[in-house]
Amino acid sequence: MGAFYDQIPESLIPWIKEQKVFWVASAPLSAAGTVNVSPKGYDCLTIASTTAVWYVDMTGSGNETISHMREPGNGRLTILFNAFEGPPRILRLFGHASILPRDSAQFNALLPPGDKRRLPGVRAVVWMEVERVGTSCGYAVPFMEFVGERCISIERPLHPLRTLRRILPLHPPPPSPSSSPTQTVAPPSENPKGLAAYWKLKNAESVDGLPGLEAAGFPPEKGAIRKARRGVRVAYGAEAVRRERRGWNGSVVFVWAVVGVVVGWWAGQGGYERVREELVDLAQQVAGAIGSSVA
Repeated sequence: MGAFYDQIPESLIPWIKEQKVFWVASAPLSAAGTVNVSPKGYDCLTIASTTAVWYVDMTGSGNETISHMREPGNGRLTILFNAFEGPPRILRLFGHASILPRDSAQFNALLPPGDKRRLPGVRAVVWMEVERVGTSCGYAVPFMEFVGERCISIERPLHPLRTLRRILPLHPPPPSPSSSPTQTVAPPSENPKGLAAYWKLKNAESVDGLPGLEAAGFPPEKGAIRKARRGVRVAYGAEAVRRERRGWNGSVVFVWAVVGVVVGWWAGQGGYERVREELVDLAQQVAGAIGSSVA
């Protein structure tokens, strides 16, 4: 039953569009890196052609796919679909992908203001060039019934994203006639509980320490959720590691400078002289005790 194709067969496109969930798999280039699999829901996948697809990437606590797509020389991605009803089927799309950051020209061309797919928590579009398509049986996949989408991040406040609806309306108003076609409707809020702050907290790096969402910045800011560091040197070279450590080294220098000032003040108040006198007195007592024992 298994077969491979150089592009998506036209006969399978309707079936792909019917699926309620799919999975994306990626990994860093390092053999010691962590392989990642992420589920995707909502009606977020678009088939641009028989050799290209893209999906809307929603804000979440992880950003492995984005990190792997941004890693120099990487970009490898596999998308998997499987049938939970009807005849058994598994379908995989193999290829390479790139990240179109939110509010970039390419992003706005695919998701212009007013597009219903431009959901409040969207952080990027993942564009994939399909290089191979594989189908297999899926006999071991169980039947499952679709009940509904989890809309908590859209319809209801969610800490720490509870301000999403206020910052990014679910259905942004269309641009005015004088507006540019790529004008941002509502930029991410910089308030401590806003979307941009959440990205900086959670999306600055991958679990292997690779740079994550571009808008989150790298190295991670103070207070960000820290993850492993092992992948940075492999992907970006030793200089990237040194740049990251400079901030930490600067903190150490600052602490020692403060300690030096305190010690200097203490010595100026006679603290050093008192300690010296106590040490001399202790030495004399020890010498006297030794002399008494010898006598």
